[in-house]
Amino acid sequence: MVSKLTKRARIALLSGLTLSATLLSPVALAELTGEVAATNDYRFRGVSQTAGDFAIQAGVDWSHDSGFFVGAWASNVDFDEEGYNGPDVELDIYAGYYGEINDDASYDVTLYRYNYIGSGGSDLGYFEITAGIDFVGFRAAYWYTNDYGGAGDDLHYAELNYGWEFAENWSLDLHYGYNFGDGIDDGEGFDSYSDYSVGVSTEVGGVSISAAYLMSDMSDDYIVDDGVWRNDDTFLVSVSYGF
Repeated sequence: MVSKLTKRARIALLSGLTLSATLLSPVALAELTGEVAATNDYRFRGVSQTAGDFAIQAGVDWSHDSGFFVGAWASNVDFDEEGYNGPDVELDIYAGYYGEINDDASYDVTLYRYNYIGSGGSDLGYFEITAGIDFVGFRAAYWYTNDYGGAGDDLHYAELNYGWEFAENWSLDLHYGYNFGDGIDDGEGFDSYSDYSVGVSTEVGGVSISAAYLMSDMSDDYIVDDGVWRNDDTFLVSVSYGF
């Protein structure tokens, strides 16, 4: 989400400058970046947000050498069901802090606000906070909200990811996530599930391309293989361009 601190920023912090002095200094550097992407399905923790259809997504991120960053990200969504005409757009706004532990490890803390635009969308928005750590190719993160989907229910998500460059400009991408909490409790024994994926990614001419196979441990009774909230195993392809 946010790039590593530059060498100049690290030297400034090690030289004893206070955080406020770094923020106010006219020579402090900031960076504005963005990305546009297309994918054959927008999956959020294993569950489709576009009823299994394509998604166009875009984001912008402003990061400061002090470690603070803010940004916004948007995607089309499709939650329409019989008797319910849902929102058409998800707009996420976030702010956080990034820091380096050493040359091999870093951490970040981020607060998100998920907003949904369109019919019925105002009732679905909620805040979520996450904390993560990166270390030599691994990333572990924990997410929490006490108002999932605007319904006042808590939801937890823990994830572990690993990226390995097995050839020049090619990466093997592994993911495991565990969802649990009242937000997905159906009152009949289903209150948690795991999602995981295996994929590869590369970059060609400034365009990032990724392909992954997504799976979960949900039993057949809870698998949706078509339409809204689709959560069956699937092959996902994404193409993005950063600027």
